[in-house]
Amino acid sequence: MNHTNVRIRWLTLIALVAAGFVLPFIPVGMASPIQPAAPAKVVWDAYYYGNLPEEQVPVQWHSLASEDYRDNATGFGQDLWLKGELPTGIRPSGELLIYYYMVDDFEIALFAGNKPVFVSDPLLPAGFVTWRIISYELEGDDTTLLVRLSPHQDVEKGFEVWSGPAASLTLKQLQREVPAWAGAAILMVLSLISLIGFWLQRSQLLFIYFSVFFMSLAIDLMILWGGWQYVLPEQSLTAWGTAIHFNWYMGHAIGILITCDIVATSKEAWVHKLGYGVGLYAAVATAVSIILGDRVQLVLYKLFYGYISTAILIVILFVLFRALRRRRDTEIRLFAVGNVAFVIGLVIDRMVGGQLGGAPQAETMMNAMEKLVHVRWTFAGSAVAIGCLSIIMAMRLMRMLQLHSTNRALQEANSELRIANDKLERLDNIRGNMYSEVSHELNTPITSIKGYVQLMLNGTIQAGNSRYLQVILDKTLTMERTVEDMMEMARLENKHMLFEPEMLPINELINQICGKFKFVMLESGIDLQWSLLPFDTTDGRVPAIYADPHRVEQTLVNVLSNARKFSKDGSVVHVELSLEDTDDKPLSSLLIRVIDQGSGIAKEDQPHVFERYYRGKTAKANAISGIGLGLSICREIMAAQKGEIRLEHSSATGSIFQLRFPLCWANDETKDN
Repeated sequence: MNHTNVRIRWLTLIALVAAGFVLPFIPVGMASPIQPAAPAKVVWDAYYYGNLPEEQVPVQWHSLASEDYRDNATGFGQDLWLKGELPTGIRPSGELLIYYYMVDDFEIALFAGNKPVFVSDPLLPAGFVTWRIISYELEGDDTTLLVRLSPHQDVEKGFEVWSGPAASLTLKQLQREVPAWAGAAILMVLSLISLIGFWLQRSQLLFIYFSVFFMSLAIDLMILWGGWQYVLPEQSLTAWGTAIHFNWYMGHAIGILITCDIVATSKEAWVHKLGYGVGLYAAVATAVSIILGDRVQLVLYKLFYGYISTAILIVILFVLFRALRRRRDTEIRLFAVGNVAFVIGLVIDRMVGGQLGGAPQAETMMNAMEKLVHVRWTFAGSAVAIGCLSIIMAMRLMRMLQLHSTNRALQEANSELRIANDKLERLDNIRGNMYSEVSHELNTPITSIKGYVQLMLNGTIQAGNSRYLQVILDKTLTMERTVEDMMEMARLENKHMLFEPEMLPINELINQICGKFKFVMLESGIDLQWSLLPFDTTDGRVPAIYADPHRVEQTLVNVLSNARKFSKDGSVVHVELSLEDTDDKPLSSLLIRVIDQGSGIAKEDQPHVFERYYRGKTAKANAISGIGLGLSICREIMAAQKGEIRLEHSSATGSIFQLRFPLCWANDETKDN
């Protein structure tokens, strides 16, 4: 079969199933211009036992109405013939719909008016329902319909024959197929939901069991009435049938595992092992069937559904009964209701079909034929059981989602606690650094002052020597700056620092600050260079910032001082000015960039350079003075004046710091301050 034919079969099946969602609600009644006549089931009224030559039909018939056919087992192993009449008013030619279900190997042949019209072809292993729509032509007035079963055995099998127009027979088949496919679609959705539940909580194996179990039932419904056989190549049906047998066996194994997970205790671990045992039976039976063929597959199939499946049902009910004696929570009650409903439906169908118990009994073709259609109660019980399992799954999902939500809240709380703990550790480190750095910065000049004073008092050096007095003064100023930095940070944190902003032409301000600090840089052998903003003075406006001049100078000098401390003799420090666009507003920001050629800031220290009392590895390694407050003070001052300071870049060849201010124009009366 080529790919085109396969696609045509699939499209045909999809179209029929789609139409079937509507057609089952159309009553099949009397014929009309738009609705065909209803199909009629052929009723058998006579039978005959015996093996006859080919192309010969029985002449002497026994009435089913006058003899007890079901007690007559003398014909087992011979051909069984059944005779019926086509409905009155039948046309000379027409169509027949035949269903047949078999467990053992036998052949069904159909004759219309003694003319053969159909012979079954064993393309599938045992346990499948197959249907065919066939055409026939009657000769003369003979409306007799004959069926031959070869050989007739005391095994489970059955068939139905319906007559009517092809459209009516197709509609009847859809009315059987579509509900099964709709149920399969619902079960697939439940399987997908279970899979999502397992993805959310990997430790809940019950969701995997639910997913596999629902998918197994969905496959059972999809193949129930045989429509799937027409979308697959005939030569592959045997292999597919073997795979479906494996699915049937595994469905029972998963059912046991679900039972164990819901109701069993640690003392009933054997139930879990039983589920794995049935799964092993499924694997072995499938492998043996592939290797040894249909005969062995038939034996294993009959063994499982004749005895093992019944034993499994008894085990489940036994475990459930023990669980109900121990506890009666909602899950166990729902599971009990579902199992009881399934058992009741199964028992009713077996009673109607001629079997009163779960174990197989000797049965004839007639009661087996009735069993073909008596599955409604089993379906109803199964629907209740599936509904109960769905509720249990939903309850587990709700509990899992609640647990997931609680865990997420706990994780968020833990994350917040970790952040708070990190902040506390950081503050503790800052406090430790503060004590260490401040004590060092104060102790060093105090030691120097103390030493010089003692030498003067002892007469070792001349008292009042200007050289030593200058050293004492310098150390005193160092201590004063340290204390002043600490006091300034306290004032900034407590919002006690006063600002006196005014309009400051930026070129004039930078010239003034850099001009004064250039001499400090030269003392350290560093060249300070700066560039000003070019602008047109014809309109009477100059670029400016609205800020406190003392605080701007304090900030820029602090950054330049750091550049001096970390730069070597002979290096150059640049101060550059530029205008920037921000927030789609042209020329709204003034940028001051301080570029040095120093040793740079270590990468791990860069995120912390603006933290209080933080000193990087480079500062400690080079014994550079300071307590780590300079840049922190700069950040607070810039923020108070709607500005910003940040580290643009730093490497072993130098660092670049940015100071950004809102731009104003000195002579613009409409400026926004």
